[in-house]
Amino acid sequence: MRQPPQTGDLIALNGAAPERSYPNLSPQLLARVTQLWSAAGIEFDRHWHAAVRSLPGFRAVRRSETSSDSADVDLVFLFDQCVLWVRAVHEAANAGRAHETPGLSQAQWHGLAALSARLTEQLAALRLLALTDLPMPAMQLARSISEDVDMALVLLIRRKLARRFAECRTVEDASDFWRRHIAGGRAFRSISEKLYSVGIDHSADTEYAQWRRSVLATLGAAVHSNALNTRLPTRRQGDVLLNGDSLQFATFRVHEFCAFAQLLDPTLTEALGAAGKAAKAHGATSPSALLAALAAPLSHILIGQVQSLDTFDTRKRHADKPL
Repeated sequence: MRQPPQTGDLIALNGAAPERSYPNLSPQLLARVTQLWSAAGIEFDRHWHAAVRSLPGFRAVRRSETSSDSADVDLVFLFDQCVLWVRAVHEAANAGRAHETPGLSQAQWHGLAALSARLTEQLAALRLLALTDLPMPAMQLARSISEDVDMALVLLIRRKLARRFAECRTVEDASDFWRRHIAGGRAFRSISEKLYSVGIDHSADTEYAQWRRSVLATLGAAVHSNALNTRLPTRRQGDVLLNGDSLQFATFRVHEFCAFAQLLDPTLTEALGAAGKAAKAHGATSPSALLAALAAPLSHILIGQVQSLDTFDTRKRHADKPL
């Protein structure tokens, strides 16, 4: 008789509780995150289904009977919180642009909507790659996600640059914009200068900047084929993730995106809230309006769960071994 597949090898059924998609998830982490949602007065399950379960190619985490801890599953769960936030920001940015919501310029709403759309697709693809053991393309995506995070932050602090981005109409325009303002660490330099003004030193000689360069250099190596590596990676029995480092770096960067955005533009959360209210007023109970209204409160939740990320270990893993 054919044995039924294990939980986690199946795509979770619509309507199933979110935790069913994360077998062996840490009960403490689940309780901490759901408590943050409850304290904000918003329902976790409903929004999770709207933003995460609906992702193209969604699949539950593979169940492992041999894993000694919940670290891999916890990582996917925290990554999916980032997916929720990015999708909510995308819908709020679309509403902000459509209804000319104050707080950001039209060009900034445009840029935030465009980049959050791209981030959503990249995060969905990275999730699928991480859960199906394709580490090289996952590394390429993680680097691209990091660059888009920097670009979004720059557009939030430089309105003229946001306008130039919005004025791009051709591939050539976009490529020229990227070379002039984003490539080669230009975006991060602008961000670090602004962060320094609010008391955070991420200048080139700091430990953070050195760690960041090390990670991005390793990720960048995946963009070009490695002629010395002719073997495909092999899964160890019981592994949940073979390439969790790329997922971990992306999770860390989206949390940074949320935190830095609120530091660099203290009125951003208020603007997202106003855009969410405008979306609800015009879209009632549509999925887009539901997510748009989530952007502001979820920004606070994402900051509140930063303590769940082991930042020191994250940096150490990337500094000490290849991704």
